[in-house]
Amino acid sequence: MEFDIPQLRQMVLENTRRIEKNESVINRMCVDAAEQIRKVSALDEWLEDIRRERDRDMRSSRERMDRLEKFAEDSRIEYEKRNRELNEQMKETDRRIEESRKETDRQVKQMFAETNATIRRVSVEFLGVTGHIVEGLVSSSTEKIFKDAGFDMHNSGKNLRREIASENKQMEIDVMLGNEKIVVPVEVKTNFTKKKVKRFIHKMELFRSFFPECADKEVVAAVAAINYDTDADVLAHEEGLLVIRVSSDDIFSLDPVDEKRLRKF
Repeated sequence: MEFDIPQLRQMVLENTRRIEKNESVINRMCVDAAEQIRKVSALDEWLEDIRRERDRDMRSSRERMDRLEKFAEDSRIEYEKRNRELNEQMKETDRRIEESRKETDRQVKQMFAETNATIRRVSVEFLGVTGHIVEGLVSSSTEKIFKDAGFDMHNSGKNLRREIASENKQMEIDVMLGNEKIVVPVEVKTNFTKKKVKRFIHKMELFRSFFPECADKEVVAAVAAINYDTDADVLAHEEGLLVIRVSSDDIFSLDPVDEKRLRKF
Protein backbone atom coordinates (compact mmCIF):
# COMPACT_ATOMS: atom_id res chain seq x y z
CA MET A 1 0.00 0.00 0.00
CA GLU A 2 1.36 3.35 -0.93
CA PHE A 3 0.99 6.41 1.24
CA ASP A 4 0.83 9.92 0.03
CA ILE A 5 3.15 11.54 2.44
CA PRO A 6 1.88 15.08 1.94
CA GLN A 7 -1.65 13.98 2.18
CA LEU A 8 -0.86 11.96 5.27
CA ARG A 9 0.92 14.95 6.79
CA GLN A 10 -2.08 17.05 5.99
CA MET A 11 -4.35 14.57 7.75
CA VAL A 12 -2.12 14.49 10.78
CA LEU A 13 -2.06 18.24 10.92
CA GLU A 14 -5.83 18.43 10.64
CA ASN A 15 -6.26 15.75 13.31
CA THR A 16 -3.80 17.58 15.50
CA ARG A 17 -5.70 20.84 15.06
CA ARG A 18 -8.99 19.04 15.85
CA ILE A 19 -7.43 17.44 18.90
CA GLU A 20 -6.04 20.78 20.03
CA LYS A 21 -9.40 22.37 19.38
CA ASN A 22 -11.15 19.62 21.33
CA GLU A 23 -8.59 19.92 24.14
CA SER A 24 -9.28 23.69 24.19
CA VAL A 25 -13.00 23.02 24.33
CA ILE A 26 -12.45 20.38 26.99
CA ASN A 27 -10.20 22.76 28.92
CA ARG A 28 -12.87 25.47 28.75
CA MET A 29 -15.47 22.96 29.83
CA CYS A 30 -13.23 21.90 32.70
CA VAL A 31 -12.76 25.51 33.64
CA ASP A 32 -16.52 26.05 33.43
CA ALA A 33 -17.12 22.87 35.38
CA ALA A 34 -14.61 23.96 38.01
CA GLU A 35 -16.35 27.34 38.21
CA GLN A 36 -19.70 25.63 38.55
CA ILE A 37 -18.27 23.33 41.20
CA ARG A 38 -16.86 26.38 43.00
CA LYS A 39 -20.21 28.12 42.78
CA VAL A 40 -22.02 25.00 43.94
CA SER A 41 -19.55 24.66 46.77
CA ALA A 42 -20.07 28.32 47.69
CA LEU A 43 -23.81 27.80 47.47
CA ASP A 44 -23.52 24.75 49.70
CA GLU A 45 -21.51 26.77 52.20
CA TRP A 46 -24.08 29.58 52.03
CA LEU A 47 -26.89 27.09 52.49
CA GLU A 48 -24.99 25.51 55.37
CA ASP A 49 -24.53 28.92 56.94
CA ILE A 50 -28.23 29.59 56.50
CA ARG A 51 -29.06 26.21 58.02
CA ARG A 52 -26.76 26.86 60.95
CA GLU A 53 -28.25 30.36 61.37
CA ARG A 54 -31.74 28.92 61.14
CA ASP A 55 -30.89 26.24 63.70
CA ARG A 56 -29.39 28.90 65.92
CA ASP A 57 -32.49 31.08 65.54
CA MET A 58 -34.74 28.11 66.16
CA ARG A 59 -32.81 27.21 69.29
CA SER A 60 -32.95 30.82 70.42
CA SER A 61 -36.65 31.00 69.63
CA ARG A 62 -37.25 27.73 71.42
CA GLU A 63 -35.35 28.99 74.44
CA ARG A 64 -37.37 32.22 74.40
CA MET A 65 -40.59 30.22 74.08
CA ASP A 66 -39.49 28.01 76.95
CA ARG A 67 -38.75 31.10 79.04
CA LEU A 68 -42.07 32.66 78.06
CA GLU A 69 -43.96 29.46 78.85
CA LYS A 70 -42.19 29.24 82.21
CA PHE A 71 -42.92 32.92 82.87
CA ALA A 72 -46.58 32.41 81.86
CA GLU A 73 -46.86 29.33 84.11
CA ASP A 74 -45.18 31.15 87.00
CA SER A 75 -47.48 34.13 86.40
CA ARG A 76 -50.53 31.87 86.34
CA ILE A 77 -49.48 30.21 89.58
CA GLU A 78 -48.77 33.60 91.18
CA TYR A 79 -52.09 34.99 89.90
CA GLU A 80 -54.02 32.04 91.30
CA LYS A 81 -52.19 32.43 94.59
CA ARG A 82 -52.88 36.17 94.74
CA ASN A 83 -56.48 35.58 93.68
CA ARG A 84 -56.96 33.04 96.46
CA GLU A 85 -55.37 35.43 98.96
CA LEU A 86 -57.55 38.29 97.66
CA ASN A 87 -60.69 36.14 97.92
CA GLU A 88 -59.78 35.21 101.47
CA GLN A 89 -59.14 38.87 102.28
CA MET A 90 -62.46 39.86 100.69
CA LYS A 91 -64.28 37.17 102.67
CA GLU A 92 -62.61 38.37 105.85
CA THR A 93 -63.39 41.98 104.95
CA ASP A 94 -67.02 41.09 104.20
CA ARG A 95 -67.22 39.22 107.49
CA ARG A 96 -65.80 42.18 109.41
CA ILE A 97 -68.07 44.62 107.55
CA GLU A 98 -71.09 42.45 108.35
CA GLU A 99 -70.04 42.20 112.00
CA SER A 100 -69.45 45.95 112.07
CA ARG A 101 -72.83 46.60 110.41
CA LYS A 102 -74.61 44.35 112.92
CA GLU A 103 -72.76 46.01 115.81
CA THR A 104 -73.54 49.46 114.39
CA ASP A 105 -77.20 48.50 113.94
CA ARG A 106 -77.27 47.20 117.49
CA GLN A 107 -75.65 50.36 118.84
CA VAL A 108 -77.92 52.60 116.76
CA LYS A 109 -81.02 50.70 117.90
CA GLN A 110 -79.81 50.85 121.49
CA MET A 111 -79.04 54.55 121.09
CA PHE A 112 -82.48 55.21 119.58
CA ALA A 113 -84.13 53.17 122.31
CA GLU A 114 -82.22 55.06 125.01
CA THR A 115 -82.90 58.38 123.25
CA ASN A 116 -86.59 57.61 122.87
CA ALA A 117 -86.77 56.54 126.50
CA THR A 118 -85.05 59.77 127.52
CA ILE A 119 -87.34 61.82 125.28
CA ARG A 120 -90.41 60.07 126.69
CA ARG A 121 -89.16 60.60 130.23
CA VAL A 122 -88.30 64.24 129.62
CA SER A 123 -91.56 64.76 127.72
CA VAL A 124 -93.57 63.27 130.55
CA GLU A 125 -91.67 65.38 133.06
CA PHE A 126 -91.93 68.48 130.88
CA LEU A 127 -95.59 67.98 130.05
CA GLY A 128 -96.29 67.27 133.68
CA VAL A 129 -94.56 70.48 134.76
CA THR A 130 -96.07 72.42 131.86
CA GLY A 131 -99.52 71.01 132.56
CA HIS A 132 -99.32 72.14 136.18
CA ILE A 133 -98.15 75.58 135.05
CA VAL A 134 -101.00 75.87 132.55
CA GLU A 135 -103.50 74.67 135.19
CA GLY A 136 -102.15 77.29 137.58
CA LEU A 137 -102.40 80.03 134.98
CA VAL A 138 -105.93 79.05 133.96
CA SER A 139 -107.03 78.65 137.59
CA SER A 140 -105.71 82.07 138.55
CA SER A 141 -107.28 83.83 135.58
CA THR A 142 -110.61 82.03 134.99
CA GLU A 143 -112.71 84.43 137.08
CA LYS A 144 -111.36 87.39 135.11
CA ILE A 145 -111.67 85.49 131.82
CA PHE A 146 -115.40 84.85 132.42
CA LYS A 147 -116.00 88.28 133.93
CA ASP A 148 -114.49 89.90 130.83
CA ALA A 149 -116.87 87.73 128.76
CA GLY A 150 -119.88 88.91 130.83
CA PHE A 151 -120.26 85.91 133.15
CA ASP A 152 -120.25 86.33 136.94
CA MET A 153 -118.29 83.29 138.10
CA HIS A 154 -116.10 82.49 141.02
CA ASN A 155 -113.38 79.88 141.26
CA SER A 156 -114.63 76.83 143.09
CA GLY A 157 -111.25 75.07 143.14
CA LYS A 158 -108.77 73.07 141.09
CA ASN A 159 -107.66 69.46 140.88
CA LEU A 160 -110.93 68.32 142.41
CA ARG A 161 -110.97 64.54 142.78
CA ARG A 162 -113.99 62.29 143.24
CA GLU A 163 -114.45 58.55 143.19
CA ILE A 164 -117.19 55.97 143.26
CA ALA A 165 -115.65 53.29 145.44
CA SER A 166 -118.29 50.69 144.69
CA GLU A 167 -117.50 50.94 140.98
CA ASN A 168 -113.77 51.60 141.42
CA LYS A 169 -114.02 54.74 139.27
CA GLN A 170 -112.31 58.11 139.69
CA MET A 171 -112.70 61.56 138.16
CA GLU A 172 -110.56 64.66 138.44
CA ILE A 173 -111.57 68.16 137.38
CA ASP A 174 -108.65 70.47 136.65
CA VAL A 175 -110.48 73.72 137.39
CA MET A 176 -114.06 74.33 138.57
CA LEU A 177 -115.99 77.61 138.25
CA GLY A 178 -119.54 78.37 139.29
CA ASN A 179 -122.21 80.47 140.91
CA GLU A 180 -125.64 79.82 142.42
CA LYS A 181 -127.11 78.55 139.15
CA ILE A 182 -124.31 77.08 137.05
CA VAL A 183 -121.02 75.19 137.31
CA VAL A 184 -118.30 75.08 134.67
CA PRO A 185 -115.76 72.22 134.84
CA VAL A 186 -112.64 73.16 132.87
CA GLU A 187 -110.28 70.60 131.30
CA VAL A 188 -106.77 72.06 130.95
CA LYS A 189 -104.19 70.75 128.47
CA THR A 190 -100.98 72.08 127.07
CA ASN A 191 -102.10 70.75 123.68
CA PHE A 192 -105.69 69.74 122.92
CA THR A 193 -106.44 67.17 120.21
CA LYS A 194 -109.80 66.01 118.86
CA LYS A 195 -109.33 62.73 120.70
CA LYS A 196 -108.86 64.58 124.00
CA VAL A 197 -111.96 66.69 123.28
CA LYS A 198 -114.03 63.53 122.74
CA ARG A 199 -112.67 61.96 125.95
CA PHE A 200 -113.57 65.10 127.91
CA ILE A 201 -117.13 65.07 126.53
CA HIS A 202 -117.51 61.46 127.69
CA LYS A 203 -116.08 62.50 131.04
CA MET A 204 -118.66 65.30 131.34
CA GLU A 205 -121.48 62.86 130.60
CA LEU A 206 -120.53 61.15 133.89
CA PHE A 207 -119.93 64.40 135.79
CA ARG A 208 -123.13 64.44 137.84
CA SER A 209 -122.47 60.89 139.06
CA PHE A 210 -119.24 62.05 140.68
CA PHE A 211 -120.44 65.49 141.78
CA PRO A 212 -124.02 64.96 143.12
CA GLU A 213 -123.81 68.30 144.94
CA CYS A 214 -124.22 69.93 141.53
CA ALA A 215 -127.50 68.14 140.82
CA ASP A 216 -129.61 71.30 141.05
CA LYS A 217 -127.31 73.38 138.83
CA GLU A 218 -126.74 73.66 135.13
CA VAL A 219 -123.46 72.14 133.98
CA VAL A 220 -121.60 73.50 130.98
CA ALA A 221 -118.03 72.53 130.22
CA ALA A 222 -114.92 74.36 128.99
CA VAL A 223 -111.61 73.38 127.52
CA ALA A 224 -108.43 75.43 127.94
CA ALA A 225 -105.13 74.98 126.14
CA ILE A 226 -102.07 76.77 124.86
CA ASN A 227 -102.48 74.98 121.53
CA TYR A 228 -105.35 73.27 119.70
CA ASP A 229 -104.25 70.62 117.26
CA THR A 230 -105.95 69.93 113.90
CA ASP A 231 -109.20 71.85 114.46
CA ALA A 232 -109.68 70.47 117.96
CA ASP A 233 -111.06 73.89 118.95
CA VAL A 234 -113.53 73.72 116.05
CA LEU A 235 -114.75 70.35 117.31
CA ALA A 236 -115.07 71.76 120.83
CA HIS A 237 -117.27 74.59 119.56
CA GLU A 238 -119.37 72.16 117.52
CA GLU A 239 -119.88 70.01 120.62
CA GLY A 240 -121.13 73.03 122.60
CA LEU A 241 -118.08 73.55 124.81
CA LEU A 242 -116.59 76.82 125.96
CA VAL A 243 -113.09 77.35 124.52
CA ILE A 244 -110.31 79.14 126.40
CA ARG A 245 -107.07 79.86 124.57
CA VAL A 246 -103.94 81.97 124.69
CA SER A 247 -104.55 85.16 122.71
CA SER A 248 -101.98 87.01 120.62
CA ASP A 249 -100.79 88.99 123.63
CA ASP A 250 -100.08 85.76 125.57
CA ILE A 251 -103.12 86.17 127.82
CA PHE A 252 -105.83 83.52 128.24
CA SER A 253 -109.17 84.57 126.85
CA LEU A 254 -112.57 83.02 126.23
CA ASP A 255 -113.79 82.60 122.66
CA PRO A 256 -117.09 84.33 121.84
CA VAL A 257 -119.98 82.36 123.37
CA ASP A 258 -123.14 81.37 121.53
CA GLU A 259 -125.40 80.49 124.46
CA LYS A 260 -127.88 78.80 122.15
CA ARG A 261 -125.24 76.25 121.19
CA LEU A 262 -123.92 75.59 124.72
CA ARG A 263 -124.29 71.98 125.70
CA LYS A 264 -125.84 71.20 129.08
CA PHE A 265 -124.49 68.10 130.82
